[in-house]
Amino acid sequence: MKDPLWRRVLCWSAVLTFFTMPLVVFTLHIISIERDWNIKDRWTELTGIAGFYQVISTLVFGLAGLQSFDRFVATRNGKSDKGQQNK
Repeated sequence: MKDPLWRRVLCWSAVLTFFTMPLVVFTLHIISIERDWNIKDRWTELTGIAGFYQVISTLVFGLAGLQSFDRFVATRNGKSDKGQQNK
């Protein structure tokens, strides 16, 4: 069964953001050095990027199917993933 369109769009946009954000921040830092922008004065405005990137990372790993917590809870409660895969 195919995933709904909204889930595919969410997944791919999160993955693209996950991989491009460090490149964008690095590029902005290089441009600020080349153009003699004083980024130290504006650094407090960019502190929200760390929290945003953590949320995007969590979303990407969650959508990638790395649900190790769910598997841990299922095996602890005596349920097995093997029975669900055979259906």
